[in-house]
Amino acid sequence: MSLPVVASTSSNSSAAASVVVTAPTGIAIGDLLIGSYTSFRGAGAQTAILPTGFTQIRAGSTGSTRATVIAFFKVAVLADVSAPNYTFEATSATNMDAQMLRITGVAAGSEVTISESDILAGHASTTISQTGASTPAVGQSLAVMCVGGHSFSIAAVVTTSGYNSTPAVTWTERFDAGNRDALSDGASHAVATGPYTGTTQFTQYGYETSLVFHDVVSILFLINGPQSVTPNVSHLNIVPTLLGLAGANNVAVSVSHLPIIPTISGINTKVNNPVWTDQTKPPATWVSEIK
Repeated sequence: MSLPVVASTSSNSSAAASVVVTAPTGIAIGDLLIGSYTSFRGAGAQTAILPTGFTQIRAGSTGSTRATVIAFFKVAVLADVSAPNYTFEATSATNMDAQMLRITGVAAGSEVTISESDILAGHASTTISQTGASTPAVGQSLAVMCVGGHSFSIAAVVTTSGYNSTPAVTWTERFDAGNRDALSDGASHAVATGPYTGTTQFTQYGYETSLVFHDVVSILFLINGPQSVTPNVSHLNIVPTLLGLAGANNVAVSVSHLPIIPTISGINTKVNNPVWTDQTKPPATWVSEIK
């Protein structure tokens, strides 16, 4: 067994309804590509769009869908090896902050099976703590947090730090960016990962924001590591039972035919072989015919 590893990352931000993220370096067929972003619109609703070819992990929106946090994945194919970039879009968004992870050493066919998303509305603290309900499916996994939020009239771009969880994980921040428009409304997006060995349920996860966000969305998911299968060979240790002759209904088996000595016959010599004798014939007398 082995832990999934973050091999490379890439990110970008834009003040528009789409953002172009350069492909993470070193993509090979079979790598797991994780994408996520927070899309925001200060003066109305916006809608996050799942990129073509990706599978959604989780998505959550703040009040009136002013901001959406979404995470998605795909297993790299040949086209991804040479892809220069990826474009993420959100209808009517005015700001987008996005990030990608390239993960190696994952369980093929069951890369992401456990995830959750939680929303806090009308929050009044810089401390975010969510009640977790994710139990690892395997003993070796990579925990990933994708978090974001928005607020009106913020004094500066909001940053994220202090990632934490129960059980404890050594969290590494992979991305932290935000935006603030002319009206001082803004949003942010952050990503952190941590290797985890065990199958204990995550009962809590959280982080700190530099300023109070009115609404926040938190996504937690687990990337499964490959598992070594131990074959069951217990049947090979069974000692065979040697059974002797047994009679039916406790009646002794008749084996009287076994001690009979076979009679070996020799070569049969024939007698009175026939003796052949020439047949005796009467003598013939020849007289000349008178003409």
